Amino acid sequence: MPHPVLDIDAAFARGDLAGLRTALGHPADFPHTRDDCGTSCLINALYRAPIGLVAQLLALGADPNEVVDDGFPPLFAALGTTQPDAAGRVALLLRHGANPRQRGVNDYTALHQAACLDNAAAVRLLLAAGADPQARTRIDHYATALEEAEHFGHHAGAAALRRETR
Repeated sequence: MPHPVLDIDAAFARGDLAGLRTALGHPADFPHTRDDCGTSCLINALYRAPIGLVAQLLALGADPNEVVDDGFPPLFAALGTTQPDAAGRVALLLRHGANPRQRGVNDYTALHQAACLDNAAAVRLLLAAGADPQARTRIDHYATALEEAEHFGHHAGAAALRRETR
């Protein structure tokens, strides 16, 4: 008998929407279904599925601004993926209405996160979508994205912010 978790993992890895739905047991709340850890299909897909599955989930109504308890909402998941198209995932979320001023871990905005990951392409996308380069964290250093990137030595992220906010 197949193991359901392995089936779910395989469906994500393949980008198989029908297989994912089947592996999850055809839940009525799909695509808003959460796994045993409370993670949504969208966030799981952002981390580990082909971008086509992410697009399908968004087209079915997955929330690009979903509220999470772990500090890693959709834009942060897109930025944190090991998939080679992280900036493409950010762009896709923004096209589907993701809030470019979304906050997450360490009270970072998505712009803080992109800069501190040295993701210049995502910095450009977020600024073009309305991210506020003057927004400060409300904890720790109370820093802007540029100040935070410079403080922690994220030179590419800091350079992208300086270049894009002239």
